[in-house]
Amino acid sequence: MKKEEFKQKTLDVINELADYITKLEDKAGEIADEAKEEYRDRLEKLKEMKDSLTSKLDEYEQMADSKWDVVRDSATNFFASVADAWKENFDKVADAFKKEKT
Repeated sequence: MKKEEFKQKTLDVINELADYITKLEDKAGEIADEAKEEYRDRLEKLKEMKDSLTSKLDEYEQMADSKWDVVRDSATNFFASVADAWKENFDKVADAFKKEKT
């Protein structure tokens, strides 16, 4: 993966996370009482993930192009782990909506 490609993919994920977090915050009142604490925890983890991804992107942007080849695998692995964690948290938040008030 090239540095610019990594940057674009990372920005895309950050934007998707930000949009998703906003939607979740807007729907917080629709969650059943017994699911609210888990919902808030998952939402907080998604925010932490977004912040971590933003921080890593800043770190990688400061890196000289000549060093990119050295850290490319690390960057790719980081991106994959964030994607996996996001998917897991997304699924758990979606489960909280299944417990909505009727």
